[in-house]
Amino acid sequence: MHALLRRLGRTVRASRVFLAEVTRKPGTGGIYLRLRYGWADGAAVPMDNIGCLSCRDLPPGWEELLRAGRPVQGSSTPALVIPIFCGQELRGVLSVRGCAGRRRWRRFETHALKAAAVALTSAAICPCSCEALHAAEAYYQAIVEDLTDPLCRLLPDGTVTYANEAFCAFCRRERADVLGARVQEILPPEVAGELPARAGPPDALTPTFTRVFRVGGTDGEERWYRSVCRAIFDTGGAVCEYQVVGHDITERTRQDARNTWLNDQKLAILADAASDAIVVLDDSGRITFWNRSAEDLFGHTASEIVGSGPGRLFPPGYTPLPRIEDIRHAIAAVPQGVARLLYPDVTFARKGGSVFLGELSVAAVRAGSRWYCVGIVRDITVQRAREQVLCEEKDRTDTLLRIAARLNGSIALDAVLDALCEETARALQVPAAVVFLLDRHRGMLVPARSFGVPEEVRDCLPCIPLPVYERELRKQAPVIAVPDPVLRAGEGFWKSTPERPPRALASAAILHEGVLIGSLDVVMFDAPRTFSPGELAFLGGIANQAALAVVNARHFEELTAYERRLQASLDEKTALLKEIHHRVKNNMQVISSLLSLQGRLIENSAARECIRESVNRVKSLALVHESLYRSESLAVVDIGAYARRFADDLVQSYALQAHVSVTVETAEAITFSGDTAIPLGLILNELISNSLRHGFAGRDRGAIAIRIARLPDNRLVVEYRDDGVGMPPDVIDQPPATLGLQLVRILAAQLGGTIMFRPGEPGTVIELIVPGEPEEVVTCTA
Repeated sequence: MHALLRRLGRTVRASRVFLAEVTRKPGTGGIYLRLRYGWADGAAVPMDNIGCLSCRDLPPGWEELLRAGRPVQGSSTPALVIPIFCGQELRGVLSVRGCAGRRRWRRFETHALKAAAVALTSAAICPCSCEALHAAEAYYQAIVEDLTDPLCRLLPDGTVTYANEAFCAFCRRERADVLGARVQEILPPEVAGELPARAGPPDALTPTFTRVFRVGGTDGEERWYRSVCRAIFDTGGAVCEYQVVGHDITERTRQDARNTWLNDQKLAILADAASDAIVVLDDSGRITFWNRSAEDLFGHTASEIVGSGPGRLFPPGYTPLPRIEDIRHAIAAVPQGVARLLYPDVTFARKGGSVFLGELSVAAVRAGSRWYCVGIVRDITVQRAREQVLCEEKDRTDTLLRIAARLNGSIALDAVLDALCEETARALQVPAAVVFLLDRHRGMLVPARSFGVPEEVRDCLPCIPLPVYERELRKQAPVIAVPDPVLRAGEGFWKSTPERPPRALASAAILHEGVLIGSLDVVMFDAPRTFSPGELAFLGGIANQAALAVVNARHFEELTAYERRLQASLDEKTALLKEIHHRVKNNMQVISSLLSLQGRLIENSAARECIRESVNRVKSLALVHESLYRSESLAVVDIGAYARRFADDLVQSYALQAHVSVTVETAEAITFSGDTAIPLGLILNELISNSLRHGFAGRDRGAIAIRIARLPDNRLVVEYRDDGVGMPPDVIDQPPATLGLQLVRILAAQLGGTIMFRPGEPGTVIELIVPGEPEEVVTCTA
């Protein structure tokens, strides 16, 4: 038992292992744990030192957990207590204390301890009586005697203590000759050699081991058996006996062999049908399988390559040893699984010596002590070429988008052409680029802007005759590769030939809606260069982007010039209108002055009063024209400001500015056109003049209030109020007899409005309502 506990402690890496029996406390019903066996610090604990197992470190409720069959862990120490049952009754515990630093028990360790506790139950906690053992033995023999599989029990030295009829038939001996004999004497050597003597020392955790062997049958055919040997331990934990059971697996082995052969044939057929090259290598690095796709890809037949190493698949001087070492390391890392490796770019060699780029995927698996790997090779030369083309196309597309964004971000033609030349030279990696624009009057493509061209050469750039360029376009395409020297000959040849004249390598026509508007040339100064079709197409794409940018820039220049002309014309007309209003105002002031002079010469007071009224009416008209030419729009008058100034002028003309106050109230800045402002000004003139002449007669003080507001239906209301003596009722109700009031009604009707007179408290209230001007009247916030 001590040996078993020592083995168990070393297996789970524990420093102490104790086996305790559950004992009831008298009178309380509780339990305590009495130690039966112990192993600590590498030695057995003497029996005289064994007492009760300390439970101080166990958490509260440990008794209920043990009765429920659950392991209990210590609170502050790495201890683990496993319950042991005999039937449904808790009979003992297995206590294990971990080494210093261990605080957590892994799952497989807990399962191993539970299995050991079950094995220790019958050996140490509840041993059976001799009668029960004999009854159990008889029951055991009655069961196994009729088994068709051979079964025997052996002592550790190989002596047979029991054998059933099937085992005797297998040995071809009588039962009397078998019992008591050594198994090495009655079994064939190939079978006896696989029995317990060849196995390692068993323990409670691994009591069984299995072997497969083959023997010759009575009919001369080989038969396969699988033996299961179980060790039986005594109370001290030592092996006292073995039980060996043999199973005939011949048919299953043969069927597995047939299935394996069929699977191999199926795999070979599938591998031959695969479109990728499949190569199988063994652990020695030799090729054992070679499919038809491999023959087509590498040029070697299966008879030529099978059995040789993989070095023939690579160019001279290339060694596959590093990859083979990678495979071996991967297999060592996953001994029970499949190691998968991928090499995306590997250079392989064909039979004739040509090389190609391939992708190698490897799946390696271990079978027993040997390993095999399956390599799949795919020619990716075309794929890589396509990827390279796609990558270049993507880069060119991104460059075109960037160039288009930069060209469309400029609105000035010179800025667009400078950006075009610079981006073209950098995108095609050439030292210089030149843009030519078409001059239809001269029939020439004239150099407009350039990048990378020295200043002394830039001034000497020749013009290209339009017929010559169009002829080359018809011969080739919108992109001309390596233009003929005749393109630079003719009427517009070099003004003066520089020391290093640039040589045009390619020219792209700048076309807008099929019409030539210019050309984009890339030039070199030294060695010539040949452009690929992709680069020429790229140059054509830049020219297409340039066409739209050039047209937009020209449209912008034309629009800017048109706006300048339009603004100049508008400024001229504005100045003219201001001058007209100013002259009209001056003429009316002259008329007013003439009337004033004439009025001074008249002795009749009534006539002189009529003259003064006429003067005030002319001033109201002049003030409207002055407001018009002083306003920003020249079309509308701010009626509030106009009324304030006009009222002040009238009060001043009557010399009553110290006695009469005039207030003008507007909720917002309301404007009227000149056609509306003139009648409205005349109306206010008549009303204010009437108040100053008649309303405040015989008084020292007076007040006039004018309120202008906009109604919800867009109509305008002008409320005039004074605190004078008021109008007689007959004047309010009957048509007016005076010229002034007649003008008020006539002008109100002219405006399409209504005017009402009503008495105030005190004074008079006059309300004028006129339609709004939705299209002409401009209302702005104060």
